[in-house]
Amino acid sequence: MKYRLQRRISTWREIQSITRQPGISIGIIYNGDEILKHNMGVMDIATKREPDSDTLYCIASLSKAFMAESIELLISDGHITWDTTIQSVIPEFKHHEDAQQFSKMTLRDICSHRTGLIGLDEITQGMNGRILIPKKDVVKVCSAMPIKHAFRTKFHYNNGMYEIAGCVVERLSRSPTWGHFQNDRIFTPLQMTRTTAFRSVHETDKNIAKSYMILENGEPQYIPPTELSADSMNGGSGGIRSSVNDLLKWCSYQLNKPIEKLGGANMDGAHTSVFNRAIIADSQSPPDGDYCTGWCYHQTPAKLGLISPNRTLESPLVGLKSSSLVIYSHQGDVPGYTCNLYIIPDAQAAVVVLSNGTGLGDATDWIAQDIVQTMFKLKPKVDMIQAARKATTKYCDHYHKNFEQPLKRHKQIDLKPVPLDEFVGTYVMKNLDIVTLQMTTTTGGSESLQMMVNDQADQVWKMEYYADDTFCHLPDTYNECLAKGINRTKWNTFLITFNRDEKGKVNKCLWKLDGINVIFNRV
Repeated sequence: MKYRLQRRISTWREIQSITRQPGISIGIIYNGDEILKHNMGVMDIATKREPDSDTLYCIASLSKAFMAESIELLISDGHITWDTTIQSVIPEFKHHEDAQQFSKMTLRDICSHRTGLIGLDEITQGMNGRILIPKKDVVKVCSAMPIKHAFRTKFHYNNGMYEIAGCVVERLSRSPTWGHFQNDRIFTPLQMTRTTAFRSVHETDKNIAKSYMILENGEPQYIPPTELSADSMNGGSGGIRSSVNDLLKWCSYQLNKPIEKLGGANMDGAHTSVFNRAIIADSQSPPDGDYCTGWCYHQTPAKLGLISPNRTLESPLVGLKSSSLVIYSHQGDVPGYTCNLYIIPDAQAAVVVLSNGTGLGDATDWIAQDIVQTMFKLKPKVDMIQAARKATTKYCDHYHKNFEQPLKRHKQIDLKPVPLDEFVGTYVMKNLDIVTLQMTTTTGGSESLQMMVNDQADQVWKMEYYADDTFCHLPDTYNECLAKGINRTKWNTFLITFNRDEKGKVNKCLWKLDGINVIFNRV
């Protein structure tokens, strides 16, 4: 098996050359043994230092499995069950739109992304890896999240709910942060000495991969590492830093759990495993798989990489003509880092792929899928190099096709000039007064409107008049989006529409997030 995988290294290097991610670290377990580790590229472009299997990367949403495990440990301690309501632990959580319905919201609901609430990432996670809301306000934020789908009816990814899970861990364990709890109950017992939930490691550790965004021409642009951390808002969803060596220990721990815990109830019936399926990812597309709690579930034939940024670009079906294979996985993606982790319990196998770049497509996804395909000889064989090339073409066209073109189609022509001072002022989000949009006009040269989010001087957006009382804040170029770590998929999230009262005075604005008009009242 090791020889078979080593023969694929040239393929992995080719995929890396297509997506242009600077450094990639790989680790593989088969039949319970670590059989291969491989590192490619550089962890620091300036020094050209190569990564090794102890190099730290931000593992982004792979962190969710650790939060789910934290809940599982508290269940084992007898504090809670997966069906414990959030309100029973955090009494001040009361949803503004439907307090009665969401009083039933459980730990299983928030960790399986089936609440139906939108996460407000555009407001919480800003440009340049910044977190714009203090962690202490997590309950306020989650209580104000707008409803997109009926409760428990659809899978809708929500990072903020994992911060609520972290709040539950902190209150029940009385740990200073969920990061301290995970260190004491997970990292230390598993001897994961190269794993932490605190961003300060970027200042103290000499073997940590720097974060890069890859521009349209394939050139890397350094970006400050994400502020996601155990002491930040949304850190519970993606704030851990770890290495291949440590994540292989984590995978071995998961693989060595009693079999009844891998997708079934415990013998004592006290609680169900993190691997129990909780929601269908897409009822119209069974190959997309299901979501458990902190883990994705697939049974081949399947479209793997449910959470990868590749998902909207290219998503091949693997294992169509092979014996069925049950796979648990997760992907991670924050500005400057992508990663993939797979475990295959029946074969006591696991795959870890980490990278320090947001590339022209996600190499960690293609490489991980190639490894799984190679290990289990899945047929027909999917050409992952070709998939990577197709995805890269679509990725490079993303700004033009998904932002520029639809915005141009919907833009109002022959607009009459409008006095910009009519829109100047502070706008406060409905039900969440800690979130503000400050509208001001620029000075010098031609006057224009600009928007500052949450009174943060480095979170200022230039506004272009787009239609009657509507302004667009799409950056001028794709490279500007990439360099600032702006990661959106819908063109209308760049539009702010102002409303007027019966006297014609601007009294509010609307920001369409996840298809929902979020209201900001003028103060």
